[in-house]
Amino acid sequence: MNKTVTIKNNFTILPEVEEYLNPDYIYFPLDENVKIIPEIGDTIYKEDPVLKFGEKTIFSPVSGKIIGKINTLVINNQTTPCLAIENDFREKIKNKKGCVKYINEYSQTELYDIISTYCPFLAEINYAKKNIIINGIDSDPFEKTYSTIINKYCSKLLETIDAIVTTFNISTTIFTISNHDSNNVTNLTNNIGTYPNIKLKLISESYPISKEELLAPTVLNKKQLAEGYIFLNIDDILNLYNALKRRRPIIEKYITISGDAIETGKVIKTKIGVSLNDIIKNCCNIKSQKYHIVKNGLLAGTTLLTANTPLTNDIDSIFLNSECSTSEKKCINCGLCNEKCPVGLNPKYIKEHKRADRSKCINCGLCTYICPSKINFKPFLGGKNE
Repeated sequence: MNKTVTIKNNFTILPEVEEYLNPDYIYFPLDENVKIIPEIGDTIYKEDPVLKFGEKTIFSPVSGKIIGKINTLVINNQTTPCLAIENDFREKIKNKKGCVKYINEYSQTELYDIISTYCPFLAEINYAKKNIIINGIDSDPFEKTYSTIINKYCSKLLETIDAIVTTFNISTTIFTISNHDSNNVTNLTNNIGTYPNIKLKLISESYPISKEELLAPTVLNKKQLAEGYIFLNIDDILNLYNALKRRRPIIEKYITISGDAIETGKVIKTKIGVSLNDIIKNCCNIKSQKYHIVKNGLLAGTTLLTANTPLTNDIDSIFLNSECSTSEKKCINCGLCNEKCPVGLNPKYIKEHKRADRSKCINCGLCTYICPSKINFKPFLGGKNE
């Protein structure tokens, strides 16, 4: 049985989505493997291709002017050159595409070509697998990103899942959500009957159950696990809907903004590539100026050294938490980190032994959270997930 912990969320998250879709600038990280498609100084349209990573294309979320490379932004706490686009606020699209009425009539080749073009990071998935898990559970107990997406796009998400299942001949499809997410439980229960191929699975609200390594063996039997499965998060499904319905690339994103340094948490819809500085300035009512920024959850997340960071597709939340003066104390050998580790590791042993096997670590941060001595185990673990 998986070891999980129930964690109470003391932050208030507003139910309404706030939109921030008009940043002055957009930034895309660069490296030696990236090809810039337009020339510096060119005017670019919204949804035009901007960068090429091998076979993968990145598209512009705004129309405007290519300013050039800048070296003042930080990604993963390292200064990284970025391509800057100045927004002209016109949202001009060169070739507007019509809306497809039925997205479940694509052939497998057509569907895969659309995924490869407009959702390139989902093209690496093996769609020949016969089982699929749709994760609708937020990865951190203090996030509401996935819950908000389900609430806002319930019928569209079900339509997209059904199209994927039908086109790729998926045998078993399980849509998982938290059993405490009452609004979405009701909404999905009322709508899922139209889609007999999709099975709704309510999961006990515990952490870190949404991790693939824990969720898959919870909802699939041994035979299904042996056959293999596709694992998609609910924001992946929303991106697929936009691609299949409107040929729209991934240019916008929903993220949770919360923490005790702001008045009220919220979920916002914004552009990929916007600076976190701009998001905080335009979307947050700050209560305390002494705060640190954590991306992707308070338990498993990473503390950022600066908000001068562009929003990338892998960021689901940012938290502004007041600076804490609590310092680490000497280990009291209580064994809680070992007892509560959901994959059976001994974080204390790993911290003290450089050659210890860390490969099973799922970076949930639970050991750090429950430690009575406030020991931060995260820098010493680090499995296969960043």
